[in-house]
Amino acid sequence: MATKFKALVGFTRMKDDELMVTAATIIGAMTDNVHFEQPTPTLAVVQGLLDDFSARLSASRRRGSPEETALKNESRLPLEAALRQLAYYVNSISDGHLSTLLSSGFPTNSAGGSVQVPLKVEGVKLGDGRQSGQVRLDFARQRNVLVYEYQFRIIGGDEWSERFTTSSSRANIIAPLAVAERHEVRVRAVNTQGTGDWSDNASILVR
Repeated sequence: MATKFKALVGFTRMKDDELMVTAATIIGAMTDNVHFEQPTPTLAVVQGLLDDFSARLSASRRRGSPEETALKNESRLPLEAALRQLAYYVNSISDGHLSTLLSSGFPTNSAGGSVQVPLKVEGVKLGDGRQSGQVRLDFARQRNVLVYEYQFRIIGGDEWSERFTTSSSRANIIAPLAVAERHEVRVRAVNTQGTGDWSDNASILVR
C-alpha cells in the first residue's frame, strides 16, 4: 500500500527553541504560498502567538523566575494548538501530495530517517555593511535546513547576544554594532531533527 504523506501534528515533544524555529519556518513558507490561500488559523494569528511565546521565552531565560517560566509554558500551549489546526488545514488541502506538503514548511512523514541533525556551519565570513555600524554575514548553506541562528558579541565580552534567525546563508546584515570595536559572530543550523553545533567564531573590526 502506498504511503499517504501528511504534515505532522505533534509539537508537544519539541524543545522550546525547536518549536519556535518550526513555527517561524512554517509561517515563512506559507506566506504568499499559492497552494494555501486561506490558512486556518490565519498566519497573522500564528505569528502573534509566536511573538508572545518568543517574548516569554526570552524573559524566562533572562530572569529565570518560576513565574516567568510558568508564563512561558502557558504561552506555548495556544501556539501548539494553532499549529495543529494549521496542520489539519494543510493536510486537507494537499491531500497527500508531497511537493505541496513540503512547500508548507511543516515536518512530514516523508523523510523517514533520511534527514539528520545539521552539521556544523562552515565558511562563516564577515564583511563591512553599507553603513557604519553594520556587518555583513555570509556562510556555507546546508541541505535540509531552512533556518539558521546566529549570535554576536564584542570580543572579550561575557555574554552573547540573543539568538537571531535567518533563512538565508548570504547577505545577512547585523546592526547596530559599536563602531571601532572588534566583534565576533557564530552561526548554527536548525532543522526538524534538532540543532547543529555552533560554527567557529568569525571576527571583524566594525567601522
